[in-house]
Amino acid sequence: MASLAALGASSVPKIFATMEEGPIPGVINPGEAWLESHGRSLGHFVDGTWLKPPGRMSLECQEATTGRTVAVVPAGESSDLAMAVAAAAAAAKAWAGLGGPQRGQRLAWLASTLDGDSRRTMGALLTLAGGRPLCRTLGADLDLGLRLLRVPAGGAQLGPPGLEGWTPLGVVAVVLVGPCSLPALLWKLGPLLAMGNTALVLSPPAAAPPLLLLGELSGEGAALPPGVLNVLAGPPGLCQALRAHPEVTSVTFLGAPQEELQALVWGSPCRGPHLGGPRGGRVVVIVLDSADLDSAAAAIAATTATPLALFPWWGCIVLAQDTVVAALERRLRARLGLLRLGDPMDPKTEVGPLPPKILPPEEVVQEAQEEGAQVFQVPLPPLLERGHRFYPPTLISGVAPTSRCLREPAPGPLLVLLPVRGPTEAVAVASALPQTAAAAVWAQDITVALDTADRLPQGLVWLNALDLLDPSGGCAGGAADADLDEALREFGCPPWEQPLKVDEPLSPLVTVDDPGDPELAQAVAAARGAALWWGRLPGESRARVLRGASAVLDGAHGTPKDGDIGDTDESLQRALLRWAARVERVGGAVQEVPGGRALVTRRPLGVLGVAWGWPRPLALQLLLPALALGNCVVVVAPPGGVLAAQRLRKALVAAGLPGGALTLLPGNSRGSGSHLARQHPDGLWICGGDADCNWSSAVSVSRVWGVPVGVLGGPGQDPPLGAERELELRCTRPHCLWLTGGGP
Repeated sequence: MASLAALGASSVPKIFATMEEGPIPGVINPGEAWLESHGRSLGHFVDGTWLKPPGRMSLECQEATTGRTVAVVPAGESSDLAMAVAAAAAAAKAWAGLGGPQRGQRLAWLASTLDGDSRRTMGALLTLAGGRPLCRTLGADLDLGLRLLRVPAGGAQLGPPGLEGWTPLGVVAVVLVGPCSLPALLWKLGPLLAMGNTALVLSPPAAAPPLLLLGELSGEGAALPPGVLNVLAGPPGLCQALRAHPEVTSVTFLGAPQEELQALVWGSPCRGPHLGGPRGGRVVVIVLDSADLDSAAAAIAATTATPLALFPWWGCIVLAQDTVVAALERRLRARLGLLRLGDPMDPKTEVGPLPPKILPPEEVVQEAQEEGAQVFQVPLPPLLERGHRFYPPTLISGVAPTSRCLREPAPGPLLVLLPVRGPTEAVAVASALPQTAAAAVWAQDITVALDTADRLPQGLVWLNALDLLDPSGGCAGGAADADLDEALREFGCPPWEQPLKVDEPLSPLVTVDDPGDPELAQAVAAARGAALWWGRLPGESRARVLRGASAVLDGAHGTPKDGDIGDTDESLQRALLRWAARVERVGGAVQEVPGGRALVTRRPLGVLGVAWGWPRPLALQLLLPALALGNCVVVVAPPGGVLAAQRLRKALVAAGLPGGALTLLPGNSRGSGSHLARQHPDGLWICGGDADCNWSSAVSVSRVWGVPVGVLGGPGQDPPLGAERELELRCTRPHCLWLTGGGP
């Protein structure tokens, strides 16, 4: 080494520090080349061909980095939407008639086409439209998107278990409102096409080019028949024209915050259309004192630079144990300082511009600084200082627990560091943070790490990792997280969906006022307090309570009271014993996933609101699974139909159920769904049209179900085949713990 230095040769570290990465293969940007092949004038993709209405005003498709116009699309109108809906409806019967194996095969062809020669084109278009660095759109994003398409395709080919007799919904609309990655779109398109539905995608002009390429690829090699996948570009209000088309039975919104979604939705949970859409949110990282700080800082900085594809641009919060917070902050500053900002089309770039229509988080950062927080920002390169679309990677430390940067998600490469005293406080803070999509725990002490991860409420938790996503491991975290089984069921119609004729009257008929908001708020608060204990009990302990309630009823030798035509004590005992046996058998699975293993289980929702509006006594088939699986329930129902439920509650409390775990409030059914939704329960079940509420009221609740009366069966009859499994899924949510290592 000394002789090399004497000769003036560079040292090995200096050589590695100054090495240049090679350019992307190819001379011409493949995305720009595809746009040039269409004359930079695109159309809508409808019924397997391009639709370019003459004389139509054009909308500009702008590059996310510079704002320059890269192409134009015709402004979609209601007439274009009517043509697309008609094409999708015409193709629906033939597509559903192909059967699962053939549909799965065609979806696999589409994935292979996307992974072939068009891969570089798709990656380049995604970078042009969204600003995500090319190294991600060509790599991890596209790989995840292909998995999200291939896994439902495999499920369709094999026949998803438990969905025998299910039929497609028909025409499903997917509306892109804000920034949306390709994996987020394919997480919806894959299951809905696998279930036999046809799709209509409405896109803003800025996001249209890669989606139009996807539509074009769907017709290559006859992957999908004409009309199965249709793509329209248009202004934000175009989705309102869907109201005039009853053929559209389900609408999924992507990229829309709640306040925008409330202004866009229509219909109701019971009357339709079906409404869905992932909510996303921030990632919470807990770093404990035994953690490998270098690997933790590297992963956190990488996630801050380019967020995960399913949770884009909502920041990251790090809860570090106070004994290591200073050391971690030094490492984070160093890692953030090494990030490469620049043109996202450059393969060396790690931090690109903000997505279109996303404002920089300057107000949040300035407010934190005024409160006394320390703000570290990476200087922007000289060429980017005037680029309003770029925001420097930012680290905020020393914030107050009530700071706005903790209360509200902020877009951009923003990182908030907060010290905690230990794992218990970290779990408490992570549980209280609003709008969190996933969590990670960094610790070398495996016992402490597993205990901490198990107590976190987020549906997706990584252990010593931050970038693992796969449909087999419940990849869509957040308040509305879903595994593959739920993703398929979202776009299917069960055999009991057709309502039965219900003519059983309530007796006695009593008219009372709906419970007021203070009374409902008190009931929900009591339920939340009870859920902290009841929801954490193992299944065996809850089964013991159910069997104890059955014994209480057996000792009471109850019979129906005058006017009570509901369940007898004997039928209640049978139901209690059946659900006690089921809850003891509830378990999980160990799933092989890329990068390790995933422990997939199901957890209770928490507080479940039930608005009863059918002209029959309150069905205990709804209450028992919710309680047995660890939820606490607040019911609003006319008083004449709750006598059996009152006997059940008395027996359960005598057997050990917390008093606030089941609350029965008398009230008129009309409007009770809206009243419950205002209290923000974790789940809301609407039973009957009289209890229905508008989607604009219910959209604040993460899981809303318009309960079909057929799922209960007739009076005195057992539920139909598969209904109890549906009830299990409706009152629980997936929880996935990723363990790194030991996998491919």
